[in-house]
Amino acid sequence: MRGKRNNRFMEVLAIGMIGEGIIGAIRPKRYLRLWRFGPKAYRNFISGFVNHPKATRAMCAAEAGLGVWLALRNTR
Repeated sequence: MRGKRNNRFMEVLAIGMIGEGIIGAIRPKRYLRLWRFGPKAYRNFISGFVNHPKATRAMCAAEAGLGVWLALRNTR
């Protein structure tokens, strides 16, 4: 039972990563506005990407790719 639960969690995580990565790659500035909350260090990290949409797109594309890899690895 534990393995099934872990597989389901990994699948949900992969789906979230893929969706978030695609949305962030399409509209990077809007995507970053959604994440401007939390501790000051985190907000400073996010603010660094606001003026660099290409870097944000690259990061989000990598996240989507990682999500696809995770989903494929999970279904073996």
